[in-house]
Amino acid sequence: MEINSQQSFIDEKIKSKLGSVYTLQMAYIEYFVKMLTPLCIILLFMSPLSVHGQEETLRLLIWEGHAPKQYVQEFEKQIEKTYNRKVKFEIKYVIGSDDFYNSVRRKTADIVMMTHHHFKDQRFNYIKNKLLLPLDLRNIPNFTHVIPALKKAEHLYSDGKVYASPVSQGPYGLAYNTSRLKEEPQTWNILWDPRFKGKYTIGANEYIYNANITALALGYSRDSISSYDKLNNKEFKKKLRQLAVNAHSFWIGVDKAEDLTGMTLATSWGDSMGLLRKQGESWKMAEPVEGMPCWIDNYAITWTLADKPFLKKVAEEYINGLLSTDYQFGHILRQMSLTPVITNIGNLLTPEEEERLHIGNPNFFSNNRILQHTYSKRDRNGLKLLWEKAMEGIRTEKEGDE
Repeated sequence: MEINSQQSFIDEKIKSKLGSVYTLQMAYIEYFVKMLTPLCIILLFMSPLSVHGQEETLRLLIWEGHAPKQYVQEFEKQIEKTYNRKVKFEIKYVIGSDDFYNSVRRKTADIVMMTHHHFKDQRFNYIKNKLLLPLDLRNIPNFTHVIPALKKAEHLYSDGKVYASPVSQGPYGLAYNTSRLKEEPQTWNILWDPRFKGKYTIGANEYIYNANITALALGYSRDSISSYDKLNNKEFKKKLRQLAVNAHSFWIGVDKAEDLTGMTLATSWGDSMGLLRKQGESWKMAEPVEGMPCWIDNYAITWTLADKPFLKKVAEEYINGLLSTDYQFGHILRQMSLTPVITNIGNLLTPEEEERLHIGNPNFFSNNRILQHTYSKRDRNGLKLLWEKAMEGIRTEKEGDE
């Protein structure tokens, strides 16, 4: 009966409206358009609701300690309140600088936190190979507060576009336990002092930095401490081997309070200092006369968000939050004991913090810090080979681990 009634409808249309000009086929088309139009309207209105109702994800690949749970949760709530869309952060940590590339290439990370000399590294060429997206600084207004020298850093730019933002900085430093060592060490050579054999810990995988400090201890110029050709000699290899053999233990990735507890000396990014002080063990960073190798960690957005403008905007707003005084002062400085990258926190600092950050000494950075440059494949592979040779037969696990 239903088929007959539909047929009648079409026949009536032909007779009353279309006449002999329209064909029976045209009448069928008109009928189906009439029947499908309401359904299309329903789907049109349903589609945005279904997308916005879903929880979206931003995947962070960063160094441990740089995504405090409370801060991330507050940001997620802020995004939902502002845009009525849920964005959940999925956070994974790296243990070495080389861990980023495969994740970026395979599109398993949306936001990365990389050290400055990796951006244009010949092995990766993140920017040249279009693995990173330019930042829209309109969504990162706090970028204007970044220390001018860092804001102009060469690794951030390509063709006039900004591809990353500094978030923290600091040295691969010489740290000392003030309860065990009353006077501040004056030179890296203290790590080779027989009195401290088995009383220090260093980074297990930091082959470049360990080569750097060994070269500084031997009196090499700053321009030479990263040259494989200049360091590939018997004297250097012997001293590097002593550094490895005489270490009590090794930390991996980021130094933690548990890695330094009970030690007299350590190499440190500074991450463990705040917690150590809270636990009643006072550590400070020395200022060896040779200077200290240093780093700038930066946040960048990967190519996975190239066709996801909303998530890219959220990622940029997250970076903007990392440049806020609350995060730079409250977390970077106070919690992690690292060096902030913004200029507008001066009125928040205690006299002790001003001294530690060397506020008022415009030449401090150039005189006491050695910013890592982008390494050639030969130098990087060569320094890695030297460190692997120095570590032969040495366990990097903590005592008691199997």
